[in-house]
Amino acid sequence: MYESILRSMIQSCQKASEEIMRIYRRGFHVENKEDLSPVTDADIASNAIIHDTLSTYSDIYYMSEEEEDNKERLSKDALFIVDPLDGTTDFVNRDDSFGINLAFVVNHQPVLSVIAVPARGVYAYAIAGKGSYYVFADREEKMQVSSNTKDLILLASMTHQLPSEEEVAHRHKDLVKEVIRKGACTKALYLARGKADACIRYTPYTKEWDVCAPDLIVREAGGIFVDKNLKPFTYNREDVYNRDGYCMFNRKENFILLQ
Repeated sequence: MYESILRSMIQSCQKASEEIMRIYRRGFHVENKEDLSPVTDADIASNAIIHDTLSTYSDIYYMSEEEEDNKERLSKDALFIVDPLDGTTDFVNRDDSFGINLAFVVNHQPVLSVIAVPARGVYAYAIAGKGSYYVFADREEKMQVSSNTKDLILLASMTHQLPSEEEVAHRHKDLVKEVIRKGACTKALYLARGKADACIRYTPYTKEWDVCAPDLIVREAGGIFVDKNLKPFTYNREDVYNRDGYCMFNRKENFILLQ
């Protein structure tokens, strides 16, 4: 039903990835936004490419981290939710753990999702009801979360971990075997591919564009994506902040990590 939209989404992320890496290699300028989060030439260039590529869908509203929020979006049933460079701090730190988040949302739920990882030249996509797929080196594999309920691998932020998040592993030493740090949306891909089992972020400062694309990717790989109260997400909200954090699990049995 949405094949042409998905093709355009993938194409926009591929084009943006190329430009992000060109800037990454060339060097870039960093500024701080009003909330003191960094923004670079790559954020702006990536957003321009994605917006331009998707502009053919004039009836679909475009909501991006790098554009002023317009409450007109609240009256729209369909919109793109975009983080053109998810993990700008990782980009600035040159740790390669940054990505692009792009989701197509209908009636407050993502129905298409693309995550690209420019430094690795890979991307993943998900279609509601049809699974999640990882594309690399001209190959495509269907993603599936692990079935682990013990000896768990817990994902943590590369640059923004809170003490309350660090405490999870200490509190559940009997369950958690290892903690792996990954940046931004790369955590969702790691979990969706069965390489990790849970991720708990208590921070109230992420926003819709940080989680919308990862949400569908994880759920279509058989995982669970909820806030810290185990409540599923809706999108295109009045308040774009994820005030109750976000969590990813491979299995509901691992909700115990929140206790």
